[in-house]
Amino acid sequence: MQAITFIRELEGLQKTVIGLSDVTKIIGKGRDYAKVYVNRLAKRNLLHEVEKGKYTLSEDPHEIGSNLVFPSYISFITAYSLYGFTTQIPIIAQIVSPKSKKTLEIGKIKIIFIKFKNENIFGYHREKFRKKHMFIAEPEKAIIDSLYLPEQCPISESYQALGENIDISKLVEYALRMSSIVAIKRLGYLLELHGQDIYDKVAHMLNKKYDLLNPFMKKSKINSSKWKLNVNEVFESE
Repeated sequence: MQAITFIRELEGLQKTVIGLSDVTKIIGKGRDYAKVYVNRLAKRNLLHEVEKGKYTLSEDPHEIGSNLVFPSYISFITAYSLYGFTTQIPIIAQIVSPKSKKTLEIGKIKIIFIKFKNENIFGYHREKFRKKHMFIAEPEKAIIDSLYLPEQCPISESYQALGENIDISKLVEYALRMSSIVAIKRLGYLLELHGQDIYDKVAHMLNKKYDLLNPFMKKSKINSSKWKLNVNEVFESE
């Protein structure tokens, strides 16, 4: 099969990442021949092997990363960047996945996989960005993920993201579904800074332990008795 015919057939599948089984179906040959065939295309730079036995036409790390494992999706500050919630330009593509995977590098971007429990993988959809198809967290889920794992995204970026056009009801729904007490506390406190009070909706989930608003900063002398948070980070508009 000519390369151009193969590529057209592949594009018709609407699959960003394919395996050898897909190749055998397209060319009508066995796996051994398929391996030789895709290696030839790779040498001509018409197809890229992203990991053993997996190939793509794409060169976009976000598209590749979010289509490499199912289910998976882009989240944290990577999602903030794609939604225009931050001026930061991440040099990583953060992918939430139920599996641990080695970091990949596409061009100058590192694709890192953050393992979540299956029950916490929700609130995402397939979307077209810049003519690329990728799975990405809804804005509300990206915020909850970031407050749940602030090592993946600064608290200050989530504070800023909460100033965007965000669905508060969905935020509360997703926070309760994640069942992370500290993420709920952070969300409640940050929303109050934006003039939104969700206390009555989440009070049943709170405990009496004081957690750090930012786990990577020293404890301060300021506490929120309502949210049981040590307020150890102050934001510009406060």
